[in-house]
Formats: sequence, C-alpha cells, structure tokens
Amino acid sequence: MYRINKYHFSDFKCQASLHKSNYAVLINTAEKGIKYSPDFDFSEEYYILKELSHGQIPAAYDFGQGELFRDEKFLIKQNFIVLQHISGYDLIEYFEKKAVESVEIIEEAVKLFINICDPLQYLHSKNYVHCDLKPGHLILNQKTGLVHIIDFELSIKRGGIIKGISKEYASPEQLQMLTYLKDRPRKVHYEDISSTIRIDGRTDLYSIGLILYQILTKKLWQTEKILPCQINNRIPRKLEEIIKELLGANVSNRISSADELKKALCNV
Repeated sequence: MYRINKYHFSDFKCQASLHKSNYAVLINTAEKGIKYSPDFDFSEEYYILKELSHGQIPAAYDFGQGELFRDEKFLIKQNFIVLQHISGYDLIEYFEKKAVESVEIIEEAVKLFINICDPLQYLHSKNYVHCDLKPGHLILNQKTGLVHIIDFELSIKRGGIIKGISKEYASPEQLQMLTYLKDRPRKVHYEDISSTIRIDGRTDLYSIGLILYQILTKKLWQTEKILPCQINNRIPRKLEEIIKELLGANVSNRISSADELKKALCNV
C-alpha cells in the first residue's frame, strides 16, 4: 500500500526523467487517479484543467507536493496531481489488431476522429494548445464511445513557448522552435521566438494527422513519407486529402480548425 498525503494506491513506479510521470488509480474510488513525479511540477496542468470544463477532458481535483509512504515507511517526496480517471484504450492500441483494409474499420476510425474534434475545438477556443497529442493521450472509452484527451503537462497558451515535445508526434513548427530554443543566443528573448514561430491549434491538428495516418496504414508518416493510399488502397480519396492537409509542413496550408476538420470528416 502506498500513500501520498491522504491519497492511497497499490501500484508504484519510479521514473525520474523530466516531463515523464507515473500514474495510479486511487483505492476506494475508481473515478480518480493520481499522477506523480519527483521532478515535474503539475501546477500548470492543474490550473489549465481548472479553466476547462468538457466531458472529454478530465477534471482536476488537487495538486501539490507530498511525502510518499509505503506501508507508512517514508520513501521520497513527490509532486502530484489528482485527476478524474479515464479508463479505456489508446487509439493505436485499439486499432492494432483490426484489419484497416476493411471499409467498416476505416469508417469506425473516421467516426472516432470526428468525436475527437469537439473537445479539441473547445480546448482551442479557450486559447490553449495541447502540444502533446499522441496515441497514449487519446483514450477511447468503449462503453460511451467517447475519445478523451488526457495529459496536459506540456500544454501552453496559444502563441506561447513549448515546454517539451514527443518527437514522433511533433509538428514542424514545434521541432523548429525546439531548435531555436537549443541554439538561442542570450540576447534573443523568448518573445522574439514566439513571434517568429507561431504555435496554435494547427499544431495539434498536425499531430492528429500523424495518428490518423498511423492507424490507417500501421506505419509512421515520418518513416514512410508516402501517401496513405499507396499503403492502404481502401482509404477513400477524400480521407487521403484530409490527411494530406493535416500534414501540411506549412501551417498556412493546413486545415485551420478542429471544426473544419469535423466538417471534412463528416463528408468522407
């Protein structure tokens, strides 16, 4: 049995790398979970989530720093955040053994990505960018059919400076900003970088395109760099055009909003 402050849980993992955290479902309530790390401060994620209220985005209940105990023996101090627990499958895991050459499975994928658009549009309407959309952060609850967006550790205000990236699912502008931040001369202010490289909702849409491509082809766009129909010829041409627009290297050529994406997917 483990405890951080008043929160009890049975599983414990310890990884101490920045921007990575551990998670456990709380004992006596399957509706809440605790995310914890000895290094990462969850205060920004907590305050972002407190500004949001959407059925497909988890609620946040508490955060802070506490002492981790195992059977009342002190182990280590941990930063933590207590969240609404979202159970289900990440989207790649869900489609992993499905035949994506099947018309029915393609239609199911399109339906689920339509479902993602509403919470994403809501998030962007609040001037936030998730900045870390990847399969493990899109969770399908099969009972409700809803896809939930989780893990807002790297989320920023639109036009802000990134806190980190998941390289496989990062947009070109995120990678460009990361390079600028690494090579930034001391005289260059963060404001100069954010005005040169704009991070907005289209950054998340690029990541959505990467995940959709991966589901329908079972391959990574960054590795293949070929049109999805060349891998899976059952993909409708309209859907391929949507994926191409989502993966536009130039932000101005990309689908501009989650609402626009939803309309396009509904017409596939």
